[in-house]
Amino acid sequence: MSLRDLDMLLGRLPPARPTQDELDTLAGGWPEMLDGPGLLRRAHFSDQGYSRAILHRTADWEVLLVGWLKGQRSAPHGHGESFGLTCVLEGALTEVVYRLAPGGQVMRAEKHLHRAGSVFREQPHTIHHVEHAGRSRTVSLHLYAPPLERMEFYEGSTGTSHPRASGRREPKRSIIVR
Repeated sequence: MSLRDLDMLLGRLPPARPTQDELDTLAGGWPEMLDGPGLLRRAHFSDQGYSRAILHRTADWEVLLVGWLKGQRSAPHGHGESFGLTCVLEGALTEVVYRLAPGGQVMRAEKHLHRAGSVFREQPHTIHHVEHAGRSRTVSLHLYAPPLERMEFYEGSTGTSHPRASGRREPKRSIIVR
């Protein structure tokens, strides 16, 4: 993706923190308005875990490009106060959504397969994990408003766990999550 293409993408974003309605409007143009081949060229991959690259960040929103290899997945997590959009550019992702049960436990509720070209949304109350699906690499584009300053991580993969601790990300670096 050229700097001009990135500017075109970012130019469609509101100057202040986007609302859920504004994000939904933006998602209506994805993936057609995106330079898929340009974004795919910028993706990075690691055998150690999925790889995130921050394409752009302001105080109100951020755009991330994530590269996934077979077997890689995120931990079950929440998004703090952030709303989000995820567009699968290549490959496929499985999203496992959890629901809060009485007592603060999380339980698996739904499972969705998102193939190339699909867009899914995250809300502040969303608790999920995302995992690579399929045989080839996967690349996804993520937009969060506000940026992911705080995420809640949950222990266990059986569907019955309690919040572990809040994680914090450094705002200007890419990170690898295992």
